[in-house]
Amino acid sequence: MARYFFDVHDGTDFQRDDDGTELGGDEAAVQAAARSAAEIGTGRLARGDTRDVVIRVRDEHDCRICTVTASMKIDWHGSS
Repeated sequence: MARYFFDVHDGTDFQRDDDGTELGGDEAAVQAAARSAAEIGTGRLARGDTRDVVIRVRDEHDCRICTVTASMKIDWHGSS
């Protein structure tokens, strides 16, 4: 098992992950980041916050593995 770190950016705030999570490999880390970005984005969208959620995944050697971005957009059509 390898340790991966998930740093979260939301356009204004940055949360560095100093604890990390043990996972079975790079693909598992990408999937975990995608799930996390979707969950964070869903919660924010419910509050009307449409800023992108960006999660940068690092390995235990501090090498960047990937960046996952969840974008949310609301287009209103007609009057409400």
